[in-house]
Amino acid sequence: MRFFPDAVLHCLVDPLTGSNGYVIAKDGEALIIDPNNFPLLQALLISQALCPKYVIITHEHCDHIAGLNQLRAQYSLIVISSKACSDGLQSTTANMTCMMESYLYFKSNGKVLTKYPRFTCAPADITFTDSYRFTWAAHQFSLLRIPGHTPGSICIMADKTYLFTGDYFIPGEEVITRLPGGDSAAYERKGKPLLRQLPENTWVYPGHGSSFLLTSKVKTDYGL
Repeated sequence: MRFFPDAVLHCLVDPLTGSNGYVIAKDGEALIIDPNNFPLLQALLISQALCPKYVIITHEHCDHIAGLNQLRAQYSLIVISSKACSDGLQSTTANMTCMMESYLYFKSNGKVLTKYPRFTCAPADITFTDSYRFTWAAHQFSLLRIPGHTPGSICIMADKTYLFTGDYFIPGEEVITRLPGGDSAAYERKGKPLLRQLPENTWVYPGHGSSFLLTSKVKTDYGL
């Protein structure tokens, strides 16, 4: 995948929910974005001899955090999220585990009934209200809270070139505000203007689907 010339970006797709988790690897260390599936993460970390140092969570829904508890139990790492996301991690309503079985049944058009256990996660180690910046492995990461899909949703800009969007800019879908925590008014008032300002010619890595180049047409098609 296109990324930093001195690092490797891995995308792990959860087979049940289709969510993307990302692992950035450099010099034996790893930064994880959305720990969606622990067995997949563990297999990659072991096979590549990687030690995870940071986890960034784009939002609080369970398909993006399903591997967080096991990851924390196995490794000493720092979890970063917005304060609203951190609060949502601790609620089966906000993280959607209380309704995930029904949601998956609906998504399968009533064909498959899948067991999905309820769970919560401990708060993030570092939280922020609207924005946060930090450096890892000589690369700059800027985190920006963009409400609408959930109260705690964020986008992550890496070196002003690569953008991790969580459940915004999912190819072929409009923004979803009907799930727990969704707020169409907050999206129109604050989320949409923030997304509109994101720089074009940026490579986007969404929470579902394939990566793509952010263009004015993509923004227009997304209703921005």
